[in-house]
Amino acid sequence: MNIRINQPGFVQWIEDSLRDRENILAVSNQGTILHYRGEGEDLIVKSAMGRGALRLLRQRTLLREYEAYRRMEGVAGIPRCHGLVAGRYLVLEFIRGTPFRHAQWQDRDRWFAEFLAVLQAIHACGVSHGDLKSKTNILVTADEKPCVIDFGTAFVSKPGFHPVNNWLFEHGRRMDLNAWVKHKYHGRYADVSDEDRELLDYSFIEYWVRKLRGRPMEHVTRK
Repeated sequence: MNIRINQPGFVQWIEDSLRDRENILAVSNQGTILHYRGEGEDLIVKSAMGRGALRLLRQRTLLREYEAYRRMEGVAGIPRCHGLVAGRYLVLEFIRGTPFRHAQWQDRDRWFAEFLAVLQAIHACGVSHGDLKSKTNILVTADEKPCVIDFGTAFVSKPGFHPVNNWLFEHGRRMDLNAWVKHKYHGRYADVSDEDRELLDYSFIEYWVRKLRGRPMEHVTRK
Protein backbone atom coordinates (compact mmCIF):
# COMPACT_ATOMS: atom_id res chain seq x y z
CA MET A 1 0.00 0.00 0.00
CA ASN A 2 1.14 3.57 -0.55
CA ILE A 3 0.83 4.78 3.04
CA ARG A 4 2.91 3.27 5.79
CA ILE A 5 0.30 2.47 8.36
CA ASN A 6 2.86 1.83 11.07
CA GLN A 7 4.28 5.32 10.76
CA PRO A 8 3.59 7.71 13.66
CA GLY A 9 1.68 10.05 11.36
CA PHE A 10 -0.99 7.47 10.65
CA VAL A 11 -1.37 6.53 14.30
CA GLN A 12 -1.58 10.23 15.14
CA TRP A 13 -4.35 10.65 12.54
CA ILE A 14 -6.29 7.82 14.21
CA GLU A 15 -5.89 9.21 17.70
CA ASP A 16 -6.70 12.79 16.63
CA SER A 17 -9.83 11.54 14.83
CA LEU A 18 -10.99 9.62 17.90
CA ARG A 19 -10.28 12.55 20.21
CA ASP A 20 -11.97 15.14 18.01
CA ARG A 21 -14.80 12.82 16.90
CA GLU A 22 -13.89 13.28 13.24
CA ASN A 23 -13.78 10.91 10.24
CA ILE A 24 -16.22 8.56 11.98
CA LEU A 25 -17.98 6.13 9.67
CA ALA A 26 -19.95 4.29 12.36
CA VAL A 27 -20.12 3.58 16.07
CA SER A 28 -21.18 0.11 17.21
CA ASN A 29 -21.26 -1.89 20.41
CA GLN A 30 -17.78 -3.11 19.44
CA GLY A 31 -16.23 0.33 19.13
CA THR A 32 -15.62 3.16 16.65
CA ILE A 33 -14.99 2.82 12.92
CA LEU A 34 -13.03 5.55 11.15
CA HIS A 35 -12.85 6.20 7.40
CA TYR A 36 -9.44 7.17 6.00
CA ARG A 37 -9.14 8.58 2.47
CA GLY A 38 -5.78 9.76 1.23
CA GLU A 39 -2.65 8.95 -0.77
CA GLY A 40 -4.71 6.77 -3.11
CA GLU A 41 -6.02 4.64 -0.24
CA ASP A 42 -9.55 4.09 0.99
CA LEU A 43 -9.48 2.38 4.40
CA ILE A 44 -11.46 1.81 7.55
CA VAL A 45 -9.93 1.68 11.01
CA LYS A 46 -11.66 -0.22 13.81
CA SER A 47 -10.90 0.82 17.36
CA ALA A 48 -12.07 -0.69 20.64
CA MET A 49 -13.57 2.00 22.85
CA GLY A 50 -14.76 2.27 26.42
CA ARG A 51 -13.03 1.89 29.76
CA GLY A 52 -11.91 -0.83 32.12
CA ALA A 53 -13.23 -4.34 31.60
CA LEU A 54 -15.47 -3.27 28.71
CA ARG A 55 -12.53 -1.91 26.75
CA LEU A 56 -10.48 -5.05 27.46
CA LEU A 57 -13.35 -7.22 26.22
CA ARG A 58 -13.70 -5.17 23.04
CA GLN A 59 -9.96 -5.28 22.48
CA ARG A 60 -9.99 -9.08 22.73
CA THR A 61 -12.81 -9.13 20.18
CA LEU A 62 -10.76 -6.92 17.87
CA LEU A 63 -7.76 -9.23 18.20
CA ARG A 64 -9.94 -12.23 17.38
CA GLU A 65 -11.24 -10.40 14.31
CA TYR A 66 -7.65 -9.70 13.26
CA GLU A 67 -6.84 -13.40 13.62
CA ALA A 68 -9.86 -14.22 11.45
CA TYR A 69 -8.62 -11.90 8.69
CA ARG A 70 -5.14 -13.42 8.91
CA ARG A 71 -6.67 -16.86 8.40
CA MET A 72 -8.68 -15.65 5.42
CA GLU A 73 -5.84 -13.86 3.63
CA GLY A 74 -6.32 -14.16 -0.13
CA VAL A 75 -10.01 -15.16 0.04
CA ALA A 76 -12.12 -13.27 -2.51
CA GLY A 77 -15.24 -11.55 -1.27
CA ILE A 78 -13.91 -10.11 2.01
CA PRO A 79 -12.05 -6.86 2.76
CA ARG A 80 -8.30 -6.98 2.58
CA CYS A 81 -6.69 -6.62 6.00
CA HIS A 82 -3.74 -4.20 6.16
CA GLY A 83 -2.76 -5.09 9.70
CA LEU A 84 -3.07 -4.20 13.35
CA VAL A 85 -1.55 -0.79 14.02
CA ALA A 86 0.03 -0.04 17.38
CA GLY A 87 -1.41 -3.32 18.59
CA ARG A 88 -4.91 -1.86 18.90
CA TYR A 89 -6.23 -0.42 15.60
CA LEU A 90 -7.45 -2.81 12.91
CA VAL A 91 -6.96 -1.42 9.39
CA LEU A 92 -9.08 -2.83 6.56
CA GLU A 93 -9.87 -2.10 2.94
CA PHE A 94 -13.00 0.02 2.52
CA ILE A 95 -15.43 -1.85 0.27
CA ARG A 96 -17.80 0.21 -1.84
CA GLY A 97 -21.04 -1.62 -2.35
CA THR A 98 -24.78 -1.65 -1.86
CA PRO A 99 -26.11 -3.22 1.34
CA PHE A 100 -27.85 -6.50 0.59
CA ARG A 101 -31.20 -5.13 1.74
CA HIS A 102 -31.23 -2.53 -1.05
CA ALA A 103 -29.42 -4.47 -3.77
CA GLN A 104 -30.74 -5.44 -7.19
CA TRP A 105 -29.25 -8.03 -9.52
CA GLN A 106 -29.33 -8.90 -13.17
CA ASP A 107 -28.59 -12.54 -12.28
CA ARG A 108 -29.69 -13.27 -8.72
CA ASP A 109 -29.08 -17.03 -8.90
CA ARG A 110 -25.49 -16.51 -10.06
CA TRP A 111 -24.91 -14.01 -7.23
CA PHE A 112 -26.15 -16.45 -4.59
CA ALA A 113 -23.99 -19.23 -6.02
CA GLU A 114 -20.97 -16.93 -5.73
CA PHE A 115 -22.04 -15.88 -2.22
CA LEU A 116 -22.17 -19.53 -1.18
CA ALA A 117 -18.68 -20.08 -2.63
CA VAL A 118 -17.38 -17.15 -0.54
CA LEU A 119 -18.89 -18.65 2.62
CA GLN A 120 -17.42 -22.07 1.88
CA ALA A 121 -13.98 -20.52 1.32
CA ILE A 122 -14.26 -18.64 4.63
CA HIS A 123 -15.24 -21.83 6.44
CA ALA A 124 -12.37 -23.74 4.84
CA CYS A 125 -10.03 -21.26 6.56
CA GLY A 126 -11.46 -22.22 9.93
CA VAL A 127 -13.55 -19.05 10.29
CA SER A 128 -17.30 -18.64 10.61
CA HIS A 129 -18.95 -15.22 10.58
CA GLY A 130 -21.88 -15.84 12.89
CA ASP A 131 -23.97 -12.75 12.07
CA LEU A 132 -25.04 -12.98 8.45
CA LYS A 133 -28.74 -12.83 9.21
CA SER A 134 -27.97 -9.13 9.62
CA LYS A 135 -28.19 -7.86 6.05
CA THR A 136 -25.86 -4.97 6.85
CA ASN A 137 -22.93 -7.42 6.86
CA ILE A 138 -23.45 -8.39 3.21
CA LEU A 139 -22.63 -6.09 0.31
CA VAL A 140 -23.19 -6.26 -3.44
CA THR A 141 -20.40 -4.52 -5.33
CA ALA A 142 -20.81 -2.48 -8.51
CA ASP A 143 -19.85 -5.52 -10.61
CA GLU A 144 -22.43 -7.62 -8.72
CA LYS A 145 -19.99 -9.57 -6.57
CA PRO A 146 -20.80 -10.62 -2.99
CA CYS A 147 -18.72 -9.24 -0.15
CA VAL A 148 -18.92 -10.22 3.52
CA ILE A 149 -17.87 -7.56 6.02
CA ASP A 150 -17.56 -7.04 9.78
CA PHE A 151 -16.07 -10.17 11.32
CA GLY A 152 -16.41 -8.80 14.85
CA THR A 153 -18.59 -11.76 15.82
CA ALA A 154 -16.44 -14.35 14.03
CA PHE A 155 -15.51 -17.71 15.48
CA VAL A 156 -12.03 -19.05 14.69
CA SER A 157 -11.35 -22.77 15.05
CA LYS A 158 -8.24 -24.02 16.80
CA PRO A 159 -6.22 -27.11 15.93
CA GLY A 160 -6.14 -29.90 18.47
CA PHE A 161 -8.55 -30.58 21.31
CA HIS A 162 -10.52 -27.38 21.92
CA PRO A 163 -14.11 -28.64 22.19
CA VAL A 164 -15.79 -25.38 23.24
CA ASN A 165 -13.98 -23.24 20.69
CA ASN A 166 -14.59 -25.67 17.86
CA TRP A 167 -18.24 -26.10 18.85
CA LEU A 168 -18.61 -22.32 18.55
CA PHE A 169 -16.96 -22.39 15.12
CA GLU A 170 -19.31 -25.15 13.95
CA HIS A 171 -22.31 -23.32 15.42
CA GLY A 172 -21.29 -20.18 13.51
CA ARG A 173 -20.77 -22.16 10.30
CA ARG A 174 -24.29 -23.55 10.50
CA MET A 175 -25.67 -20.08 11.22
CA ASP A 176 -23.90 -18.72 8.12
CA LEU A 177 -25.39 -21.37 5.83
CA ASN A 178 -28.84 -21.01 7.40
CA ALA A 179 -28.62 -17.27 6.76
CA TRP A 180 -27.68 -17.94 3.12
CA VAL A 181 -30.80 -20.09 2.66
CA LYS A 182 -32.98 -17.55 4.46
CA HIS A 183 -31.79 -14.65 2.27
CA LYS A 184 -31.98 -16.58 -0.98
CA TYR A 185 -35.61 -17.57 -0.37
CA HIS A 186 -36.70 -14.44 1.54
CA GLY A 187 -37.44 -16.62 4.57
CA ARG A 188 -39.99 -18.73 2.66
CA TYR A 189 -38.67 -22.13 3.68
CA ALA A 190 -41.47 -23.99 1.90
CA ASP A 191 -39.89 -22.82 -1.39
CA VAL A 192 -36.37 -24.12 -0.65
CA SER A 193 -35.07 -26.56 -3.26
CA ASP A 194 -34.04 -30.06 -2.21
CA GLU A 195 -30.41 -29.21 -2.98
CA ASP A 196 -30.40 -26.07 -0.83
CA ARG A 197 -32.35 -27.76 1.95
CA GLU A 198 -29.27 -29.93 2.49
CA LEU A 199 -27.52 -26.77 3.72
CA LEU A 200 -30.30 -25.83 6.15
CA ASP A 201 -29.43 -27.15 9.59
CA TYR A 202 -30.71 -25.18 12.56
CA SER A 203 -28.70 -25.47 15.75
CA PHE A 204 -30.43 -26.30 19.01
CA ILE A 205 -30.30 -22.62 20.00
CA GLU A 206 -31.58 -21.30 16.66
CA TYR A 207 -34.34 -23.89 16.55
CA TRP A 208 -35.73 -23.03 19.98
CA VAL A 209 -35.38 -19.27 19.52
CA ARG A 210 -37.42 -19.58 16.35
CA LYS A 211 -39.97 -21.83 18.06
CA LEU A 212 -40.36 -19.53 21.07
CA ARG A 213 -40.91 -16.57 18.77
CA GLY A 214 -43.81 -18.41 17.17
CA ARG A 215 -42.20 -18.68 13.73
CA PRO A 216 -43.38 -21.44 11.33
CA MET A 217 -41.49 -24.66 12.03
CA GLU A 218 -42.79 -27.23 9.55
CA HIS A 219 -40.03 -26.59 6.98
CA VAL A 220 -37.19 -25.90 9.45
CA THR A 221 -34.94 -28.88 10.02
CA ARG A 222 -32.38 -30.01 12.57
CA LYS A 223 -29.95 -32.78 11.62
